Amino acid sequence: MSAGFYQTCGIRSTGAIECWGSNSVYLIGADGEAEVISTGQTDAPAGAFRAVSAGNIHTCGIRENGAIECWGRNSYEQADAPTGSFSAVTASAWHTCAIRESGAIECWGWNGNGEADAPPGSFTAVSAGVFHTCGLRSDGAIECWGGNDHGQSDAPDGSFRAVSAGSIHTCGIRESGAIECWGNNERGQTDAPAP
Repeated sequence: MSAGFYQTCGIRSTGAIECWGSNSVYLIGADGEAEVISTGQTDAPAGAFRAVSAGNIHTCGIRENGAIECWGRNSYEQADAPTGSFSAVTASAWHTCAIRESGAIECWGWNGNGEADAPPGSFTAVSAGVFHTCGLRSDGAIECWGGNDHGQSDAPDGSFRAVSAGSIHTCGIRESGAIECWGNNERGQTDAPAP
């Protein structure tokens, strides 16, 4: 299951993806008038999938053969998935990243802050924030790239087993089970509870 900005998607036991929520957005035109635009982020294609990630106004899934398929708004080519076989996918607002079977991360879509410039190496997990992305390396270290105006890409040293990038903050789970967060804390979003 994955909750995006306007939609939520889940994989049924059959492998079929079902999405619900809004399938359109309000856009303000140059004249200042609002209009409803159908964006298609809940229009999941037929067939079996093994993973799904809901972004802002697009959604991506990994089919049983490892191929990625995306649907919804494609204003920055965030839904133009590359070919090949992947083990994980993460859809954000305007970019998408995935882990190839080799462990390499590949990203596509908006790259105004370097959020799609994945570093080389082998990763076991990836999470795309709004303007930054973080990956969990095979040795347990977290590496982040892209926007860092609030320190959201300043991953601490040490070994982790999971990572999740938000808008302007990031959190990881250490091997001990403790959660550690960094970045903007204006609303207490980095004040992780003690284990």
